[in-house]
Amino acid sequence: MPPPAAPPSLFDQFARGWRAYVLIGLLALVSGLMGAARVPVTDIDEARFAQATRQMIETGDYVRIRIQDMERNRKPVGIHWLQAASVNAMQPFTDRLNTIWPYRLPSVLGLVLASLATLWAGTILLGARASFIGAALFAVGLLAGIEGMLAKTDAVMTGFTALALAALAQLRVGTRRPRLIALIFWSAIACGILVKGPVTPVVVGLTLLTLALWERRAAWMQPLAFWLGPAVAALIVTPWLIAIGAATEGRFFSELLLREIGPKIVGGHHAHGGMPGYYLLLLPVLIFPATYALPAALRIGWGALRAGANNEAQAPYRFLIAWAAPAFAFFELMPAKLVHYTLPTYPAIALLCGAGLMLARARWRTTHPAGVVVFLVAGAVIVGLMATASAFMPGGLADAGLRRAVATALIGVLTLSAATAVLLLVRHPAARAAALVGCALIFSFSLRERLLPEARGLWASSEAAAVMARTRIQPSDDGNFWVVGYEQPSIVFLTKTSIRLASADDAAREAGAGDGMIVEGRVLSDTEAALEAHGLRFEAAEPPARAMAIGRGEPMALYVGRVRDNVSGEAADVPPRTP
Repeated sequence: MPPPAAPPSLFDQFARGWRAYVLIGLLALVSGLMGAARVPVTDIDEARFAQATRQMIETGDYVRIRIQDMERNRKPVGIHWLQAASVNAMQPFTDRLNTIWPYRLPSVLGLVLASLATLWAGTILLGARASFIGAALFAVGLLAGIEGMLAKTDAVMTGFTALALAALAQLRVGTRRPRLIALIFWSAIACGILVKGPVTPVVVGLTLLTLALWERRAAWMQPLAFWLGPAVAALIVTPWLIAIGAATEGRFFSELLLREIGPKIVGGHHAHGGMPGYYLLLLPVLIFPATYALPAALRIGWGALRAGANNEAQAPYRFLIAWAAPAFAFFELMPAKLVHYTLPTYPAIALLCGAGLMLARARWRTTHPAGVVVFLVAGAVIVGLMATASAFMPGGLADAGLRRAVATALIGVLTLSAATAVLLLVRHPAARAAALVGCALIFSFSLRERLLPEARGLWASSEAAAVMARTRIQPSDDGNFWVVGYEQPSIVFLTKTSIRLASADDAAREAGAGDGMIVEGRVLSDTEAALEAHGLRFEAAEPPARAMAIGRGEPMALYVGRVRDNVSGEAADVPPRTP
């Protein structure tokens, strides 16, 4: 009589079935929500997306994408529709359209979707344990968590891309409902297109092409030709494409190609710097805490490459390599380089890391010390960034500011040391994964809930808005509020759509006594001279809002005040000019 089977471990109970999806979903939700309600709106992209969505709600025009009077024909409309739905649903809990956290909720849900899709793909490819660990590592990753917090396209696009590739994984291994899976695939592709144009099709297309060339077989892809799939995709995408083409007389498509996609492929003003190898160098930091398992993942990948295309035991790894490697290389070779571009490849890399954690328990002793070293280096970089953020809190690095930076670094070092101790002393993969996840969550909480919200020296627009609130210098609906020398979209989002961003000469020519005005310090003397030439003067209400100009990397000052009549000199109670 065979001995009774051992009861499943606690890890097995939670890594399988519906419990695994609930836990991964909650983990991703917590990771994305950290800082969503506290970190001020960020420049440049997030403020642009949020402001364009705000104007859709204000005007009721859900076809055209505009920031003030300018068309923004750079991205499709999907993220704006999701943000508008979120803002409208959350209106009972907010009193202003420029509260940022409702705009961020779709990105949080995008991170949840990406994490659940990672688990779905991994379960059929790698089994419950490795997929659960991989999905958990992805959900709490540094880059994934930050993108999940911000009101941008990347987390949502990654969610739909991961869903499409997870559907492909089901077809690759075999499913009893291939047509349903094909419908999920095509729907995810269409939603990805509506959110960020060609990125999802490019990543998925490179995966399919790589697998077809590598394995020299494509019969398993036949369900994708089911006619209803492309029809559903066309039904999702086409109506808005027709509407935006008519509304902009075709400008959306020409500007999207010539000003957005083209420059990113061939260079130009979207090049952003960075040589090939840029993303590979940043990977250990951006995918933290999966960093520890990167050497094991690399060894798995190398084994799959050496095994040949006919080795069925390596087929799951071939799929993940085809998901991650071609797209990663594509972004490395593009002239345009921003840190978040490779995010759609991170679910596959995280799954390889999860598999590496499971296999490293029994073999590959060299990958363990290498993983610990890389984990410590990446963690030290993150701790350094956290300590640096303390320098932008009130007081800078003088006295209390220095103590705050030291305390932040000490907490980070202790957290990193505790996680490293578990990696060194405990061999069970679940315990190691738990230590990695815990370390990442503590870092995320410290950075996004505690440090960045209080680092007021980073948020020039928020500081200026605070001065406006204290001095009661607020823009009115008539557009007689001027911002001179400062063109960040966050100042529009935090004030009113009707404010006017202008040069010193234009503002002086059109402004009148009583108008509110914000002047950037570098152009203050030019603005005063221009106003004086028109019989006006600028009266600052209090000391300026001071912060770091992120794009220039240097301190700046924003002076908030009113335009006054220079002849009479009478100040205090001059009412705002009416048109």
